Amino acid sequence: MNTDVGVKTFICAGTVVLVADELLESDRCDGLDALLYAQLVASHKCPDLTQVDSWNQANKTALRVTGAMLLDNPHASLPVPMPGSFTLAELIRRIFHQWGPAATDEVVGSSLTLLSMQASSGHAMEVLLQHSLHEGKWVRFGFSLLSRDLSVSTVFIAFEVDEVIEGNLLCHRFNTANVLGNVSIDGYKALIDPEDYVFSRDKVIALLGDRRQEQIIALA
Repeated sequence: MNTDVGVKTFICAGTVVLVADELLESDRCDGLDALLYAQLVASHKCPDLTQVDSWNQANKTALRVTGAMLLDNPHASLPVPMPGSFTLAELIRRIFHQWGPAATDEVVGSSLTLLSMQASSGHAMEVLLQHSLHEGKWVRFGFSLLSRDLSVSTVFIAFEVDEVIEGNLLCHRFNTANVLGNVSIDGYKALIDPEDYVFSRDKVIALLGDRRQEQIIALA
């Protein structure tokens, strides 16, 4: 999906990734591969869905293995008490509004609006749902912005819910009363350095195998 604010949108397993139009195709592939690899490794090391903090840490560690440099672990706050209901799109917009400049907020906001209008029955959205909703009750959803300098800002939202989730996950309105425990938010900013990534590229591609075609999908 191309928007009028200079990004292309990709589904990368359980993460929506906005990629700057200016990125070379080779750099775009490296960035998306690294993000998919980090998710795969984290899920392999931490299959227990209750281990949210361990999964987040494993995800960051795996990203470092590709040669990426973690720049920051930005803090994101939610309203206390939480609103009576929320959508993932609303939370993502709020978090990136805290993190970045107005231009970033515009990109994220426009892209989320278009994503929320996507048909939930499409293949790409089915892949996203498969990797972001587990056992029908655990949500672990990621959102990344891959900039033209190969810096990446990522947030993962995770929680357990006791309700039926239907339609587009991004715009499903969750009832806060049905959230079991806390809503976990973990974010990072990193730089994927092509000079460092070259040493891990072949290994990452080999480990991902067919997942690169199956789980990294451009939205038209």
